[in-house]
Amino acid sequence: MLYTEKEKHEIERVKEVFAEHLRQSPDFELLWSDKVGYVWLTIGVNPVYVDTGIRIESAADLCCKCLDDVAMDVLYMTGNDHALEEADPLELAEIKRRWEPYINQLPDYAYLCKDLLDGKM
Repeated sequence: MLYTEKEKHEIERVKEVFAEHLRQSPDFELLWSDKVGYVWLTIGVNPVYVDTGIRIESAADLCCKCLDDVAMDVLYMTGNDHALEEADPLELAEIKRRWEPYINQLPDYAYLCKDLLDGKM
């Protein structure tokens, strides 16, 4: 068994909360494999390419990847090419604002926001 029933249910819950973000992102695809479970696939659409595939180990793992991607969207939008833990106060405010709707639905994963901002993830 790839995931316990409880683990898979929790991954599905996180996936549902981030469904629109997952659907619209041009940078990755979340796929199901009967062999390994959920796979986070880094992609590009212009030009088309497929890069790294990473197995999603847990719901927290998926939530962290999604939160990080939301934060990276802010950094790309501002044109700054630096790590998340180096975000300036305006970037941090926007990142936290964009994270809020997700964390409001997934409060058990709020700790991931601090870990991401502290460079622990």
